[in-house]
Amino acid sequence: MKATRIRAVEMVRRIRDRHARILKGKTNSEIIAFYRAAGEAAMEDARHLSKTRRRRAG
Repeated sequence: MKATRIRAVEMVRRIRDRHARILKGKTNSEIIAFYRAAGEAAMEDARHLSKTRRRRAG
């Protein structure tokens, strides 16, 4: 099997630049709300994946 090459620095820079474009001109409260919503969505995804893995393991 061939290993997948991950370019972490490039990936992080793309994410940072995308967030900068989205958040440009936003207030501090709007920025906090953006990251809070993103964090909650990530936690929900993690919960869902965890439940799926537990079902498979059985």
